[in-house]
Amino acid sequence: MVVHSNIRADVIILGCSLPGIVAAHKLKKTFGKSMDIVVLDMSTVHKNISKGNVAFQVDDDESDDDDDPEEPEPLSKFVDNIARDYLLRFSKEFGLPLPDSIANPNLVRSPLNKLFQYLDGSTVQCTTDYHGFDYLNVVERFELNQYQDLLDQNARDLFQPRRVNRDVERRNLLYFDKTTMESHLCGALLFSNSRAVMRMVVQLVCGASSYSVSVLFYLHQCYRTSSVRNHLDGSNTRFREKLFGYCRRHFSHKLQKSVADITVIAKPIQKIRSYSNEQVILETIKGETNYICNLLAMALRPDELLKIAVEEQFMSNREAAVVGAMLPGRVIKFRIQYERNFWQSQGYSGDILSMRGPIVWAMERPHLSSTGLDTNAGLVGVLIVRDGISNSKNAVLEQLTNLFGEEAAKPLVYKEKNISDIFIPRCGDYVALRNLTSSIKPNSVVEWGALDVFGDGDVAAALEAGHNAYLHLLRCLRPQATTFEDLELTTSPTILDEGPLTRSIPRFNYINTIKMVVCTTALIIGIKLIRSYMQK
Repeated sequence: MVVHSNIRADVIILGCSLPGIVAAHKLKKTFGKSMDIVVLDMSTVHKNISKGNVAFQVDDDESDDDDDPEEPEPLSKFVDNIARDYLLRFSKEFGLPLPDSIANPNLVRSPLNKLFQYLDGSTVQCTTDYHGFDYLNVVERFELNQYQDLLDQNARDLFQPRRVNRDVERRNLLYFDKTTMESHLCGALLFSNSRAVMRMVVQLVCGASSYSVSVLFYLHQCYRTSSVRNHLDGSNTRFREKLFGYCRRHFSHKLQKSVADITVIAKPIQKIRSYSNEQVILETIKGETNYICNLLAMALRPDELLKIAVEEQFMSNREAAVVGAMLPGRVIKFRIQYERNFWQSQGYSGDILSMRGPIVWAMERPHLSSTGLDTNAGLVGVLIVRDGISNSKNAVLEQLTNLFGEEAAKPLVYKEKNISDIFIPRCGDYVALRNLTSSIKPNSVVEWGALDVFGDGDVAAALEAGHNAYLHLLRCLRPQATTFEDLELTTSPTILDEGPLTRSIPRFNYINTIKMVVCTTALIIGIKLIRSYMQK
């Protein structure tokens, strides 16, 4: 005999992804025991937190000392970077120290040279914060700078809150979404070297090739970290938190502990339906246990959602197709360890940026020992993704040998790992996805704001998605409970509008100039032909 049981709650958060547990933590903190909140853990594998972790090798006594005269500067200093702002605020809330490479990149500038390798194999040494691609000739460098300025201007226009006509805004969004990154590159850049630089940047930022990601998704990722110029080196935030997971594991651990008492290991969900359009019912596969709530927040990965049938009133067929078509962006992380940091004796910091590959980007592996002993002389970074190649060890060793000499050919340890942690919407789908996860629908009983689009790996994006979902839920449950601090965290940095001349300068490039010259020439010839005809 099968015994049927129901678990009821005011709010159910489906999924223990980082956005989901952020939303649950903040709801619990706001409502306490005055509201029944349940988190359904759908995962089948639970990994233990890493014991050796560079990002958090700080004594708790030091981090919790309110009387410390060396108190860090106010967080308002970092308002120019949305991603870093979220990381810093949540790290302060949980007492988790962040590495200086994220919290204050200016403190970790290395006087040693960084290596930049180009398509022809030649290298350039540099100590600047991020690479200015000085190897490009004058016209290529001008074109690349103009294109980057244009992307920054487009990002500000699209994502800064301003009073605009909704139809105009929608047309702009649809233009950038229907235009793939590759077609946008080819339409704005004339020289192959300029295009190669941007293709590499897009692949690193989004974990996908320029052919498969829309301009709008790329602009959104760049806007969150202030500029398209900050994604390869220097004060970059995303790579260190995305590729190596230092922050993710500790944020997840703290958040899971805070919501452990309201977390339930759930049976597999088969269907999500409603009852009288007032309650949401989550039916399990065997039907032994159903989960019933007044408000449901989705915090599943897109691939997990494919296994669940959702009523069309909650998610239209069009939206379901958009979510189902998202594929995880992919990068390959590598780690190589040596007996000593021989690159430092040669005057190099260990930072590598290569357009040739297989290493695309690398940095010196941080010390994992709190004793200060240099037991981890190695490099970590990402490789070019090539299908069908499971191990690039020989190619990596050959590249490092060319850069640092024969000592690089004899490592103690070499490891590679696939990372698929950001789900990329197809070109043409991002607008629908943005509407699904950002709009607040009246009288809705399902909230999609915590749909784990960015994955746990992009920590700042996951924290941002969870906080926004919490605000959506709060407006549905008790709008008057929204505080100024809650809203302040979601306020994007405002940049003063430039004058008409300043705004028009980034749109001046070689291709537009050629088009203008051709049109002007055609106009002059046409006028002369008409005058000649009239004289005859």
